[in-house]
Amino acid sequence: MIRVGVLSLSDGRKRVHDGLAPYITEQANRIKAALEVTGEIEVALAEEIVWHPELARSQSSAIAAWRPDAVILNVPVFAFPNLSVLAARCQSVPLLAIAPVNGTLPGLGGLQAATNSIRQLGRQCDKIWGNIEEPAVTAKALRFLRAARAATRLRGQVFGLVGGRSIGMVNGAVSPDVWMTRFGVDCDHVDQLDLIRRAEQVEEGTADRALAWLTERLGSIRYDGDKLTEVSLRFQIKCYIALKQIIAERRFDFVGLKCHYDLSEYYVTQCVAAALCNDPYDWDGPKEPVVLSCEADADAALTMQVFKLVSGRPTLFFDFRHYDPAEGVFVFCNCGAMATWYAERSDDPAANLKSVHLCPIIPKYGGKGCHVQYVAKEGEMTLGRLSRVMDRYKFTLFRGEVRRFPEAKLKETCPVWPHAFMRVQMDPMALVERYDSHHIHGVYGNHIAEVVKFCELENIECEVIE
Repeated sequence: MIRVGVLSLSDGRKRVHDGLAPYITEQANRIKAALEVTGEIEVALAEEIVWHPELARSQSSAIAAWRPDAVILNVPVFAFPNLSVLAARCQSVPLLAIAPVNGTLPGLGGLQAATNSIRQLGRQCDKIWGNIEEPAVTAKALRFLRAARAATRLRGQVFGLVGGRSIGMVNGAVSPDVWMTRFGVDCDHVDQLDLIRRAEQVEEGTADRALAWLTERLGSIRYDGDKLTEVSLRFQIKCYIALKQIIAERRFDFVGLKCHYDLSEYYVTQCVAAALCNDPYDWDGPKEPVVLSCEADADAALTMQVFKLVSGRPTLFFDFRHYDPAEGVFVFCNCGAMATWYAERSDDPAANLKSVHLCPIIPKYGGKGCHVQYVAKEGEMTLGRLSRVMDRYKFTLFRGEVRRFPEAKLKETCPVWPHAFMRVQMDPMALVERYDSHHIHGVYGNHIAEVVKFCELENIECEVIE
């Protein structure tokens, strides 16, 4: 749920305020009702309407103590603008001012005065003039609030880096000082040795239950007696359980895992952990997806975390692999972090897992284990990545449409990896030229507007490729 505080503002003269108070309260209740009926928002109304400076400070501080993701300034009248400024000074979260359409009262003027006064002092404050119950107005407010949730909740989060830089990927290496100063995100390191140590200590009964749950629901487990055996799969499962322990104990909010070429060369690949960590379920029942990026790609994890926070959905990680001009689709695939939820996008794990197959890892990897193979279901996706030049970040975004093909088409690339066949509404070579990574990340649905707004809130350059 997105937590939204509402501060209502009024005329600074008590006589006038007393006459306006019932109308102002009515507008606050309209905002609360319209947002909460969406099922996405939890609203807290300030106890008193702000009509003098002391109330501006006390009511805003009380809302701030509730730890909202965003604060709405309810300005349905010509509230004294200095009150909005004082209230805004007590907030560190994104601000949105709202005024209804009502020609009998100067709400529009109050809205303009409040937002301009706040902006004049260097603080961003978005505004909406419209009746909150109208679908277009509600949608605009929700776009802002989803972006605000991402911007607010990133601050103070901890990224768990398991292992170090993978296969020389310079563009995947984290810069902890830039992350902390730019996004307020800490980076904490755990060695892969601790993952192996914990995996070796997982009780056999726990692994038995997990393996039985997977065996019952998966489309197939393609044991080959060499790379993929019950022994190697059980150890992959144990690694996932160990990772869950690390995340819980260290209070990590999202993680990156090296894998190549230590674990994948001498132990087992972490494909099971990468898929299930990003999933909203496992054998223990429904759970909150925890973003995991393969190959310790930190900016991948950061991108996926933003996508998750604006959408509330699991996210994907894959590579640019190929472009098929005959079908007009990019082939996006990677050995690891593709949540199985995308196989069918169902709330029922069994419905998704029936389309998922565990296949022996490719010979290039010297270790053992499986890849988690499926073809992503059709649907619209938001795709992109945060990339960095020195200490300046840019978010590159574009939209895609997943198309489904028979499993036989996987033989054109890597038949044992999960795939998404993506049609884009642009010159494919222009996308290759303008997109600054081999890794690409996505989330189901159209969330371009929310991510653009997130970039505005974070003062980050945003490029939407169309």
